[in-house]
Amino acid sequence: MASSTDTAVAHIVESFDALNAIDDPIERYKASRQAGVAADDRLRIVRQRIALELKSDGKTWREIGQIMDGVTAQRAEQISKGR
Repeated sequence: MASSTDTAVAHIVESFDALNAIDDPIERYKASRQAGVAADDRLRIVRQRIALELKSDGKTWREIGQIMDGVTAQRAEQISKGR
């Protein structure tokens, strides 16, 4: 049985495959730029929620930073604010 992580990643890969299937290179480029902006926005929101959830679970900003690939405590707090 696939994990939630595996399923989410599979959906993302399918989206990239759909972009790559666009025949016209100009349209494919435009779509890739739009997808990149949308992905950046949504990932920022996901990471913000994670940071806030970890903080509400009692973790320090330093601990959250370590969980988030070793960013500083200050950066972890910025992430929680959607920056």
